[in-house]
Amino acid sequence: MQTGKLCLSFACAGILLVTGCASFEVRPTAKAITLPQASKPIPVSVGITQVDQKPTGGFPDLVQGLKHALDESHLFQTVYYPMREEDKFDGGLHLQFGSRLSEDPALFPKAFLTGFFIFLPAPIVTYNHKYEADCVVDLIRGDKKLKTYIAKGNVSASHKLFASPSKLESEATEAAAKALYVDLIQQLDRDREFIANELRR
Repeated sequence: MQTGKLCLSFACAGILLVTGCASFEVRPTAKAITLPQASKPIPVSVGITQVDQKPTGGFPDLVQGLKHALDESHLFQTVYYPMREEDKFDGGLHLQFGSRLSEDPALFPKAFLTGFFIFLPAPIVTYNHKYEADCVVDLIRGDKKLKTYIAKGNVSASHKLFASPSKLESEATEAAAKALYVDLIQQLDRDREFIANELRR
């Protein structure tokens, strides 16, 4: 009897997987987002001198991600982070990050109805979420704020009931963070002449 129940459970699980109940999709994916490459570095060194971030929604440390993206884009000659006493730089970046997960407004009714009907609707019920990251960046020279930049990165994520939460979260937060970095780097690159002139004074 127990063996029969176990076989039935495995069979049901197999049917759910085959019918796509464990699938998810992130739009756009991190792979589809390309970091811009500067034509040449702005001839200044900058340091990330102040950070305010309280990651929510499963987002990782966004500062390290931005540091890596700035290095890969070759936007500045040098980007210092974390700062050391001996580091010499022309200007500072003060960063304030925000991140959040906006869940499907119908999440609980969808989950309740799916369970109520013994998971039969699971293959056709889709949960839709948004992962959002934003950053306010102050460009500083000495004690003077030169300019403020506001960048955002948003992606949509949809999944079925039995999709892996960890995989979905990992891929969605990576894509949203990368979209944020792209937005900020593009803004800074468009301002390269201003940045060079102000920080080299």
